[in-house]
Amino acid sequence: MIVDIHTHIFPPAFIRDRARLAAHDPQFGVMYADDRARMATAEDLRASMRDAGVDVSVACGFWWADPALAEEHADYLGRVAAESDGAIVAFGPTFEASPGCAGIGEVRLGDPSAFPLVDRPLLVHCSEDTGHEYPGKTGGLTAGGVLRVLEASSEARVIAAHWGAGLPFFALMPEVARLLQEDRLLVDTAASAYLYAPAVFATAIDLIGAECIAWGSDYPLRPQALDLAEARAALPSRHGDAARDAILGTNAARFLGLRVD
Repeated sequence: MIVDIHTHIFPPAFIRDRARLAAHDPQFGVMYADDRARMATAEDLRASMRDAGVDVSVACGFWWADPALAEEHADYLGRVAAESDGAIVAFGPTFEASPGCAGIGEVRLGDPSAFPLVDRPLLVHCSEDTGHEYPGKTGGLTAGGVLRVLEASSEARVIAAHWGAGLPFFALMPEVARLLQEDRLLVDTAASAYLYAPAVFATAIDLIGAECIAWGSDYPLRPQALDLAEARAALPSRHGDAARDAILGTNAARFLGLRVD
């Protein structure tokens, strides 16, 4: 099973109304005001999945400042997930329970104390203090923030996007290693090609183990077929097929409770 744990889709009306939404929501405007910034619908995602050979995609919304937009986006995600026969798993852009949404994401809150206690997985935007600037970098948790969310509640389950803002490199700390053993945290590889050299795959496996990593493309920012091919090429043969299969799908399936045939 190939699972893409990090993609984004929008209702068609939101794509048509891009300019108004960009003026209405400053963070959305930073990321999507330019017509060259890719946006995709559920139909676009399904076509991409067929082309790339992806079995399941986690589809997130945008973390809107306007609760009404968040609710409308969540409703769309839940509906297309229900119609997908399991191919799309919806993560709604609101902490409120949304019909058809199995999780919450991509959460853009920089303050870990602002996260309420919830019983669904959280896909959290993460951004490191170092490195280059890019649209959408701000508004995320650092590696320390991710750990504080997990420490605040024994029920919290987090997918830390973009390699968790370098979180694997803290795994040599005993308290972080113990937390990783609880199976409440995955780091995803979304947008890896824009952030790290390919050696990050091998290094992260050595630091936290393959079982704590899940492939994510950040589609449509990255084409799924291209990103999947690059991830396969970056996964070192010395870690074996089991590590490759875990990162490309079975870890996400386990974390999300998906049935693997």
